[in-house]
Amino acid sequence: MNRSERFDEVRAIADDICAGTVTQIQLQKLESLLSNDEQAQRFYLDYIEFHFHLKSNTLPKLEIVRRKTFVDELIVRPTQASNLPHQNQPYEASSEKRTASTKRKFYLAGLLTVLCMLVVYLIIQFKPLPDEPFIGKLVSGELLIDENGNVQNTLVFPGMYKTERPVELELRSGDSLMLSAHSHFKLFNSTEIELKSGEVNVISHSNKTITISANASDIQMHSGKLTVSVDSDTTSVSGNIKAKIFPKTWRPKHFWNFDDVGDRVADFAGRAVGVSGSGAQRIDGLVGKGAFYFDNTKHARINVGSGGGSAPATGSFSVIDGVTIEALIKPLYSGEGPTKSRYGEIDEIFRKDQSDKDHRMLLSFQNDRNKSIVVPAGNYAESLSFGLYILGQGYHELKLPLDGKDGRPTLKQLKDGNLHHVVATYNVESGIKAIYIDGQVGALYRYPPGSKVLSGGAGLANIGNSPNAQGHAAEAYAGTIDEVAFYDFALTPFMVALHYNNVLMGLNYFGSKPSAKALPYKSHIELTPNKTLLLDNITGLPRDNF
Repeated sequence: MNRSERFDEVRAIADDICAGTVTQIQLQKLESLLSNDEQAQRFYLDYIEFHFHLKSNTLPKLEIVRRKTFVDELIVRPTQASNLPHQNQPYEASSEKRTASTKRKFYLAGLLTVLCMLVVYLIIQFKPLPDEPFIGKLVSGELLIDENGNVQNTLVFPGMYKTERPVELELRSGDSLMLSAHSHFKLFNSTEIELKSGEVNVISHSNKTITISANASDIQMHSGKLTVSVDSDTTSVSGNIKAKIFPKTWRPKHFWNFDDVGDRVADFAGRAVGVSGSGAQRIDGLVGKGAFYFDNTKHARINVGSGGGSAPATGSFSVIDGVTIEALIKPLYSGEGPTKSRYGEIDEIFRKDQSDKDHRMLLSFQNDRNKSIVVPAGNYAESLSFGLYILGQGYHELKLPLDGKDGRPTLKQLKDGNLHHVVATYNVESGIKAIYIDGQVGALYRYPPGSKVLSGGAGLANIGNSPNAQGHAAEAYAGTIDEVAFYDFALTPFMVALHYNNVLMGLNYFGSKPSAKALPYKSHIELTPNKTLLLDNITGLPRDNF
């Protein structure tokens, strides 16, 4: 076995060192291979020297040749002579005619090789590789390596870690991380941290943007102090500074803000482009440039299609985690009650049906009596009604009575000429179905947690009318509708209130200036100083603050 075969692992690592691709793990392996083995150390130095000879540009006109005669002969000769027959070359290595200039070049090359080897050795021993810089150093405590982590003395490198006791890290930027006991986290670099569980306190003086990822949210901060805590249900965020929270899920599936022009109604979040009937006319917006006025006739409708559905639970109106229907309204609903039947006047704000009508979804004004599908049961007279088909429960309607009690408005108050914000939500995880008016919850009912919705399919969806009443005006809306949004998840109470406050400031729901442009794919929520936000672990949206 020759030396190259005997020290195969050393040679492989040396190759990567010379190629500049060596990893920290390889360097640790090399250290163990060379430790207390003089022959391995000699092979490593010889091999590195050989590579430096090959790559050296200090001998541009020289080459090294080994010739076999009765004894080995080492020749250093001009490269332009390398193609001549060997027997015609002078024996320059022992020739007394070799010039002093060539000797000087040879000695200089050897000296430079030794110096380069020394530099490489010092870099390997005392400085981390450029592609794996250390992130910071331990000030106190101990880190347990979970995955691809690395701690050298007190230096901490990228990777996954756990703590059994509190730990303090000083980042290379000068900022500090203080992690609670039983934390589980990943360090990407000195400005990006993922917290899987536990708590981290970030103290920043560098004014660099630091991002803490936690479940379904990214939290960004600059100078100051920020605390992020993660458990199985929620993520809490608090600090003495402003911070930005970027939720994973915030964008509606469909958004018709009516700020466009033309005979088609643009969907600025999806592909459900609408077609307006003659009873729906463009007018000045309640927010932004445009809205629609509906004249309570059979043609007062905007048909936004089926969302591509072909069967129940298909298409863009099919939902899994929950649903939200949101709109701004200025109603002229008459509120007439039933006369000959149990149904009075109905004004649809939004309605999506299946062909069999049982799997419908609606948000509308109603005044009816003795309906078995109302849950909780009762006679509510004038009301806002939210209908939904829930698996294991059937089709039910939740009522928000317009009776002026318990903080609820009356119909007269809703017809005061001002805009009003209506939102209907259902959360599959919690089973909570709710109706909000002007940022406040007005009706709520809880189903068994995890009860799913059956929606979508081939039936049409309409804004301002029933898609199943094309030839009459029994469910046509009277008044103005603006900023209609459809979500495949439930907005949290915090977000409903935030959307309403944004509207009052002349902004769209998401805090931006209204425009006839597609919604961006990234949005953020401001965390104000000395406030705590509880974030939902599925959407990343704030649930509540205190």
